[in-house]
Amino acid sequence: MIDKQHLRDKDVAFRIRCVKKIVHGTVRNVENDGFWIVAPELLAELRGEGWTATVGQAENPVLFVPTASLEFLIASDQ
Repeated sequence: MIDKQHLRDKDVAFRIRCVKKIVHGTVRNVENDGFWIVAPELLAELRGEGWTATVGQAENPVLFVPTASLEFLIASDQ
């Protein structure tokens, strides 16, 4: 398995399979099967689509993105 821990606290761009939009965010935590990412633009979009009752209850919402759902994830090597 590839070690992904070096991506913690990195700014990333990623695309979720079957979604045309490229999302920008910051990796907050890394799991074996995915990433916890803060993605304010995507969360604002979800609120606009009627997820306010769910997303709005969380103080600092973080999105879990399973590795299997990623088309790609780009991060700086810095």
